[in-house]
Amino acid sequence: MEYSILKLVHIGALVLWLGPALGAWIVLKAVEREEVNSVTAKVNRAFFAMITLEHIAFFVLLATGLYMAMMAGWFATTWVHQKLLIIGLIIIPLEVVDIVLGNWLAAKASRNLYNGQKLSRREQRWLVIYHGPFTKLAIVIIPLSVILIMYLAVSKSPLF
Repeated sequence: MEYSILKLVHIGALVLWLGPALGAWIVLKAVEREEVNSVTAKVNRAFFAMITLEHIAFFVLLATGLYMAMMAGWFATTWVHQKLLIIGLIIIPLEVVDIVLGNWLAAKASRNLYNGQKLSRREQRWLVIYHGPFTKLAIVIIPLSVILIMYLAVSKSPLF
């Protein structure tokens, strides 16, 4: 695949990884104190659909990034090592937790809630963790990490 097309797909995946899920989360937060009804159920379903899109985009982002680095011979450079370190130690672990919570545990609990079922204590805990401390951590750490990653990608210079 031509490098410029690959880069376009890579940047598109970045936008789809960050944008829709964040927007859906903001809308979800706006209705979280509302009574469970058909509108809040739709917002909830849309949020979890965007989480799925986010995770697909993340895999495309990783694949295209690795392929571009391989094509350009950048694996021997310090800036790519630093970029991979940030991705491997910060971004991927957060995304793995997000996939487990967002696509399975919290998603199932949320579906049960919006289907009128009484949630178990465990299901309640998954929702509290996912929409509370986990999201608060991710909403700070991911943008900061992305800024560092983008600096490395654009400048092609190591941070230190």
